[in-house]
Amino acid sequence: MNNYIKNLGKYSKKEDFFEGQWYGFKDPFEKALSSNSSENGMLIWLKAIAKYHINESTGSRYWTEKAKSNGITYEKIDNAKDLDSLVSLLGNSDSSLLKKENGYKDYYMPKNFKLEDMFKSSSSGTTGPAKTVYHTPQSLSISAVNEYTGIKAQYPVKDLKNKKLVAAGPIGAYQEEHKKLAELLGMEYIGNEFETKGLKLLSPEQMMEAMKPVMEKEIYTLKQGNVGIATAAMEMLSMMPKEVFYGTDIIKVSGTQINTDMLKKMENRLGKKLIPMYGHYAGKSSIGFKDGVSIVHLGGGKIYFSSDIAYFPPFPVTYIYMNYQERTTAYGEKVPTKMIVAEPELLLINDEDYAVKTKSMKTTKAFKKIDGISNLSRSLN
Repeated sequence: MNNYIKNLGKYSKKEDFFEGQWYGFKDPFEKALSSNSSENGMLIWLKAIAKYHINESTGSRYWTEKAKSNGITYEKIDNAKDLDSLVSLLGNSDSSLLKKENGYKDYYMPKNFKLEDMFKSSSSGTTGPAKTVYHTPQSLSISAVNEYTGIKAQYPVKDLKNKKLVAAGPIGAYQEEHKKLAELLGMEYIGNEFETKGLKLLSPEQMMEAMKPVMEKEIYTLKQGNVGIATAAMEMLSMMPKEVFYGTDIIKVSGTQINTDMLKKMENRLGKKLIPMYGHYAGKSSIGFKDGVSIVHLGGGKIYFSSDIAYFPPFPVTYIYMNYQERTTAYGEKVPTKMIVAEPELLLINDEDYAVKTKSMKTTKAFKKIDGISNLSRSLN
């Protein structure tokens, strides 16, 4: 059976998974995976990560100082009865510190970690200086298992074996994650990396010029054929001739502004299967599905309605916390969210887009116990 929790549990049994800086996290990790819901599992995992980050002997400067000034203690963390209480206790992170030169190293990197043992990931810098973090191989492996599970739920992965996975995307963590995804799928990894800093600030003409070397390499590789998976941003796809995808099985496309209609139109244009992916510099990759269904509770009954693309984050290292005022509506209500990034190497809690809590009918087995999100936007509209 293709199931994310089972796939992740199996992968984490590798001998070296809990070595290095992940040593000591095996017990809370396994308890989180075996929990009866992702919310309860996240409570277990976040408690362990939070205690590690506020510990004077192991923690990061930002969290040890915040714990002192705000009175965050082991006892208060342990006594948090639910995720609401724990998120309220910890509060939001100051992510602006990640814009500073060496911001991650100086403020968020725990003691005994080394940058050279991790992989860099930066935001696009659309609204100012880019934010930069680093991820361990284990966190990127979890993200790769997330994508593997989602791809397997939508396409016969046996048809991808021994084909090429062409990863056009940011340098660092994104490329390492796709190396691991290629390994899981039995594919040949081909990197096509580029710097994303300031890219979204460019005009379409400037972007085309900046991306020209990347597109040329992508087109050359695709024309060689035997490509199982190619990755691309929707903007990049629209600039490429459809003929180059003749020998490609799947295109994994990124961009939170993508909707089902856009996907269908591009699929019709290219004649290829498109699988959406929500990428975040800190939260890594969340695989997407076009069959997302939100559930609205009315009068004790259930009304199902089709929603937009459903994204499933790589639990438990990334969790989308639905910031309900009264926590009375489980599904179907668009609310502000917080992204919780809970890793031994990084703890961030920050406000994110508005979204709808979503389940996916076709992927119930693949992502059982994991809630997805859909209809992402910067506002309630």
